[in-house]
Amino acid sequence: MILWGLMDSPFVRRVAVALHHHGCAYQRRPLSVFRDFETMRATNPLGQAPVLTLPSGAVLTDSRAILEWLDATHPATSLTPAGDAMLPVLQVEAVALSLADKAVLLMGELIRRPVALRDPEAIARLQTQITGALDWLEDRAATAPVFERLTRADLALGCATKYLAEKQPRRLGERPALMRHSRWCEAQPPFAAAPYSAAEAMATGWRPEPEEEKS
Repeated sequence: MILWGLMDSPFVRRVAVALHHHGCAYQRRPLSVFRDFETMRATNPLGQAPVLTLPSGAVLTDSRAILEWLDATHPATSLTPAGDAMLPVLQVEAVALSLADKAVLLMGELIRRPVALRDPEAIARLQTQITGALDWLEDRAATAPVFERLTRADLALGCATKYLAEKQPRRLGERPALMRHSRWCEAQPPFAAAPYSAAEAMATGWRPEPEEEKS
């Protein structure tokens, strides 16, 4: 298998973590959706990451679809609980994935777009969405352990909070339950085997939130 994308992306990284969890050998193509857009479009018509090329040559895109396929083909190590336990996992996963999406979009506004072309209303909306998601997730993590074993929700949440800690630390704020969960995730072998890469981000122009935005 071949995984396409950079390891600062919370979506690419969660697929890499899932591959390690399931014990799948894979190669990686560390390509940027900006710098290597046309090459990425050859694997995904949208030019987005992650992309997973299977040994058969078939291609899967979107982290949710890839995790669904990995669970279906590796049932003994499924990241999706059965029965009633599935509902809270899907709830947390959905909010965590949306959190990651809004955080990436905000970084696009602050890093990729010139100051004169930024949309203040769009930025304010993204900030509100990120805060709302973090508040909701902190409440879930504070009232009880999120989950007792790795699930697809842990992968989504752990990768999202690591992204925020690296790119937008002030937005993560004082949320001790989420930080505890993040430390727990990063200590798990599949996460440790697929670490966040600040170097890959910097090489393609991504960096932490600009100091001038932290007012």
